[in-house]
Amino acid sequence: MSGNTGNARLWTDADVWIASSLTTANPIDANTPFGAGWTMVGLLDGDDGMPESRDEDTSDYYAWGGILVRSSRKNFKLTKKFGVLEDNPVTRSLLWPGSTATQIVVPKPVPTKIAFETRDSATGLTVRRITRNYAIITLDGDQDENETDLMKSTFAAVIYPDGGRVLFDKQTSQAVTSLAVAPATKTLTVGGIGALTATATLADASTRDVSADPYLSWTTSAPAKAGVQYGYVTGVAVGAATITATYQGLTASCAVTVS
Repeated sequence: MSGNTGNARLWTDADVWIASSLTTANPIDANTPFGAGWTMVGLLDGDDGMPESRDEDTSDYYAWGGILVRSSRKNFKLTKKFGVLEDNPVTRSLLWPGSTATQIVVPKPVPTKIAFETRDSATGLTVRRITRNYAIITLDGDQDENETDLMKSTFAAVIYPDGGRVLFDKQTSQAVTSLAVAPATKTLTVGGIGALTATATLADASTRDVSADPYLSWTTSAPAKAGVQYGYVTGVAVGAATITATYQGLTASCAVTVS
């Protein structure tokens, strides 16, 4: 068998992020979480995926004898679709732009910044495509609402390029080679709160504080003794617990004693 199986991708997770302001700053790179101004649309329909369609007008020119001598292409259009399974403020703003909490008005789509993110859990690879200019997002077809199926809204985003014909800025993550939690041990009193820091080392030897990264999870071995949320540990009762951070398949821990 020829080829490199390492180049085959199975995207095991994905997200769509929205920024209402076109001046919202992009993350520095794919290893950096989305910052202020960006909001996740919510649960996506994995069966739908995020299909992409390209349309353009093509004209073919033939010489005598039916020989194709030239083709011209113009009016390129890129559309990406995604199905959302949540009813939240972000999806409602896409469904009914211009509406309020008390009034639903005829929707008038507005230019929106959008980012598509896919992740491969086997390799730890994350790929982001963030609109350079903007997208116009509309409901594609009907919204599913019935008593047996989850409510689903399928959106179509038409991507508009900038003056240089650039559609997206692309970001690709570096592999995380190790994960560390500091401090390695911590002592708290009952009711006390302490902070932990999770640091990821990347393939280029640079480091990132991933303590608040939405894809990092914190767990405790003994919730009756010590709890943890967003890297903050709370002493619950006298005893011991191991607090573990998990990120891109790697783990690191802190031994907590509650006195």
